[in-house]
Amino acid sequence: MRPLSLQLRGFTAFRQHTELDFADLELFALVGPTGSGKSSLLDAVTFALYGETARLGASGMEALISQGERALLVELTFEAAGETYRVTRTRGRKASDNELRFERLEGGNVDGGEWVGLNTGTQRDIGARIEGVVGLDFSTFTRCVLLPQGQFAALLHGKARQRQELLGELLGLSHVGRMHAVAGDRVKDFKHQSQTFGTLLTTEYAGVSAEAVQTLRAEREALSTELETLAQAREGLLARQGRLRDGEKVWRAHEEAGRRLKAEEARGAGVADWQAKAARARRVAAALPLLDQAERSRIALERERREWDAAVSALRGAQAASARAQAEQRAAEEAATRIPELERRAEELRGAERDAAQLRRAGAEVSLSHPGPLPWDEDAYHTAAQGAERAEKLRTERRLLETERAALQAERDRLSADEALQRSEQESLERLKQEGQRVKAELDAARKAEDEARFAAGLAAYRPHLHMGEPCPLCEQVVRRLPEGEGADLAALGAEVQVLDATLQDRRTRYSDLRGKVAARQDRLAEKRVALSDWEERNKQRELDAQGLEALIVGHPEEDRRRLLAGLAARVRLAGADPARARRSVQEEITALRRAATDAAQALSSAQSAAAAATATRDAAARSLAAREEEAGSAAQALDTLLRELDMSAEEVRAAGLAEAEIVALEEGVRRHAATLATLRESLAQLGAQLGAAPFDPAELAQVSRDLTATEAALNSGRERAGSLTEQERSLRERLTRRAEIEAQAAEASRQLDTWQTLHNALRVNEFQQFMLAEVEAQLLTRAGHLLHQISDGRYRLTLEKGEYVVQDLWNAGEVRAVKTLSGGETFLASLALAISLSDYLAGNRQLGALFLDEGFGTLDPQALEAVATALENLRVQGRMVGVVTHVESLSERLPSRLLVSKSVAGSTVQRVG
Repeated sequence: MRPLSLQLRGFTAFRQHTELDFADLELFALVGPTGSGKSSLLDAVTFALYGETARLGASGMEALISQGERALLVELTFEAAGETYRVTRTRGRKASDNELRFERLEGGNVDGGEWVGLNTGTQRDIGARIEGVVGLDFSTFTRCVLLPQGQFAALLHGKARQRQELLGELLGLSHVGRMHAVAGDRVKDFKHQSQTFGTLLTTEYAGVSAEAVQTLRAEREALSTELETLAQAREGLLARQGRLRDGEKVWRAHEEAGRRLKAEEARGAGVADWQAKAARARRVAAALPLLDQAERSRIALERERREWDAAVSALRGAQAASARAQAEQRAAEEAATRIPELERRAEELRGAERDAAQLRRAGAEVSLSHPGPLPWDEDAYHTAAQGAERAEKLRTERRLLETERAALQAERDRLSADEALQRSEQESLERLKQEGQRVKAELDAARKAEDEARFAAGLAAYRPHLHMGEPCPLCEQVVRRLPEGEGADLAALGAEVQVLDATLQDRRTRYSDLRGKVAARQDRLAEKRVALSDWEERNKQRELDAQGLEALIVGHPEEDRRRLLAGLAARVRLAGADPARARRSVQEEITALRRAATDAAQALSSAQSAAAAATATRDAAARSLAAREEEAGSAAQALDTLLRELDMSAEEVRAAGLAEAEIVALEEGVRRHAATLATLRESLAQLGAQLGAAPFDPAELAQVSRDLTATEAALNSGRERAGSLTEQERSLRERLTRRAEIEAQAAEASRQLDTWQTLHNALRVNEFQQFMLAEVEAQLLTRAGHLLHQISDGRYRLTLEKGEYVVQDLWNAGEVRAVKTLSGGETFLASLALAISLSDYLAGNRQLGALFLDEGFGTLDPQALEAVATALENLRVQGRMVGVVTHVESLSERLPSRLLVSKSVAGSTVQRVG
């Protein structure tokens, strides 16, 4: 994977849209002050590809969104396996703002080709597709492409155990420990399963065997033969019981018929009494209606007499109420003559009430007075009120204008102070620029002097190995002139370079910060000048408006308003303290008088109607009373005639009388008795003929029933036993099958236990992981040795000897020495070789198109930095794009290209230099 371009917006320090082109970069430095966002650019690459970063992981991604922004966007274009891809990832503060797009370029270059979407499926599916194209997961990518140099220096100088722990961390071999734990858990699981199956076989399935199944089957077959014999005996008993029960029915029917005949014959005397009672009731039946009619006539006559007495009493009361109502009506009509006078008084009070309401709307009290009141005129009052309102508005506007003028002057004073500060800082900015240029020139001169001194010192270092007239050990040419001895003080020159470099960095930082402040303030000052100008124009317009309003005010409108209101208050006071309450009192009196007259007329009408109705009721009661007296006399005469014919008193007639239904029921009972006797005698004769001469024996039927019950009980018990034996046989066969399954599972659990136990023992940390690390370490040192040989101009090789890291110095006859004897620059070269070797190892067969080397150069001396720069240039030849994150100015200037990251109030930016 090789990056081609990176675009981001709202990502950590990069608030504004930032675009970075990697297309023609091979070896470059990523430089900038602390906190400017260098590491954020590397985070943006991993976030685009995997949706996570090395610093935050996969959670808390909202922390990547710039302060105050709603979302971030990262777009990475890269090459992989000869194809060009583009991944765009958006992250918002809401889940609905998150988006992931993955595309492949077809048919041309980035400018003219067509992007084909690879976005099918969920975001998880798209992420898996991106990981497949890159060929590395997130953990491997961060270890292969983003190389932390400090860890590899510790790998070089650490002890064997420390090296293995660090190497395991870099290789991600922690999964071996997790595999060992998983294997241990599986061992526990299968051991538990094996023990469980063994316990089941020795306890729950101990008696389960094929012999037990055969025993149950034989017992079930013998029981079946016995059940067949019992079933035949039961059929014979059922047939015999049926015959006996038929005879029992005939015998019981004959006995029942004889009993019923005797009972019916015993009822004969009572039936004769029924016949005589029915005959007497038939004889007096005609007299009963006349008795009832005479009684009803007597009761009706008494009721009519009570109604006549009530009607006469009601007529007297109605006539007295009518006389009282006439007197009350005359009194109400006399009181109503005062109503016209009261209405005139109410109208006068209504006018006074309107004046009082007008006075309240004007905000004045009834007690208002003035030495020179004016007669009330509503039009004149409105004119005076409008004038007073304009005067008050004018006074308010004048006060506001004074406040605005004072605030405007204060803002102008602050603007003047800000402009003076701006001029001062612009002068400081120019001085910083000049100082920076001067320090840069001094730094370039100091570096040049240091380089010349280092070159001279390098020559002087070889002087002890050179002899006049003998071959040089390096170039093998005859030495004709010896180099000069000790030269300039390299330490002093290096210290001077460091001081000047720190001074230059300080001037640059101060210049950048001050330039941002000046530019931001310049924009604010321009905006403030425009705002103050607009403010001044608004004040001028308000002054013109106030002058126009002042011209509309004539005379003394507020004084005229008070005089008019005083005249109105005086007019209200003439009507009393509260005209509204007085008018309501008069209205209530008028309403009461009218209501009293109306009520009296209605009461008289009601009383006269009630008297007329009472007269009509009395007349009707008199007529009804006469009719009832005539009707009662006729009924009594007819009853006396019939009683003489029967020669019975009224009490005797009522005692002998029965209802028609009772008479019919008695007659019907007599007829049913005669019919029942005939039927029972005939049925008794027929049942006697069916019984014949053979007697029925109830004891025989009881014995047969008992035998049948015992046989059925034995048959049911045998069937239950047969079912139980069948179920036991079926359950035993199933348990036998289950036992075979458990035995197979126990064998499988035992086999798995052996396998996982072997794996668990093999994966012990002190065995398998050490073996793996030893193998990987050997491969890493072989690769690192070849790479170190290349980037050290063929001088060093890195090998492993007796468990320790050593270097072979090929310039010194292949001398082998510990890595701890290497200088700072040489140590960096060795750790760089280890880092790239591990990167290649983790990448497997995939060719890595890019490497990013983290900070690790600040402690190197100038000579070591020279060696590092040369090594990085040699490394570039191997076809990789190499990015170096550094704060060392001298190293970054040695590299062909630089990406300068700057920070400001508006956000960080990236600028390509070289």
